[in-house]
Amino acid sequence: MPLYRGTIHPLVPNIAFVGYLESVSNLHTSELRSIWLGRLVDEKFKLPSVEKMIEQTNKEMAVSKRTTRFYKRHCISTFSINHSDEICEEMGWNSWRKKNWISEAFSPYGSQDYI
Repeated sequence: MPLYRGTIHPLVPNIAFVGYLESVSNLHTSELRSIWLGRLVDEKFKLPSVEKMIEQTNKEMAVSKRTTRFYKRHCISTFSINHSDEICEEMGWNSWRKKNWISEAFSPYGSQDYI
């Protein structure tokens, strides 16, 4: 089901879905979405218009459908980093999670980076 930020259906914004994990490689995604939803409920930010949510959802679906020459199935692991960065930016957080640009460029993200 295409959901805005993986949580809210653009046409039914009063219902949220949290807790689905795609794989163990992105365990922080569900946790980050829960924080995002809590901040939304606390009115720390507002949802964009329905049109913008649908546009963003369609863009995310198009990206996740792309394949590489190395994978015969869709690969969403690399997409989750961009997704997490967008959620951080929407909440007003810095999307850079490491202390310096070298770590940001060459170190993998983990759940501790989103605390």
